[in-house]
Amino acid sequence: MIEPEEMEQVCQQAKVEIHQGDTVLIRTDHFSRHFGTENWGNGPGISTAAARWLRAKKIAAFGVETMSPGIPKISNKEVHLICGEMGFTHYENLINLDPLTGIGRFRFIALPLKIRGGTGSPVRAILN
Repeated sequence: MIEPEEMEQVCQQAKVEIHQGDTVLIRTDHFSRHFGTENWGNGPGISTAAARWLRAKKIAAFGVETMSPGIPKISNKEVHLICGEMGFTHYENLINLDPLTGIGRFRFIALPLKIRGGTGSPVRAILN
């Protein structure tokens, strides 16, 4: 489970600061190591404390390469609820995050489908 301390440490090592309104993309290499295997559903996820830590940073959203933002049957439901309560969203199943490591800040754009009454949507995720 990814905890706030780990996220702080990674930010310090990368010399990156999270600003208000940012979208934080979390790369764990789970996709490249486990997609299409029996371990795909067992990906790392963020803890409820990490979700609250991200909100304290006043982010707009966060994205993960795993199939859920939290760990299924451990923190996933709670992380979804925290996102709703705190007014930010998350993106799941993002791929090809590895080339982004070390490039610094960039603009992330997610273009969702218009789904009437929907609470989620596939997105076309692009960088600018």
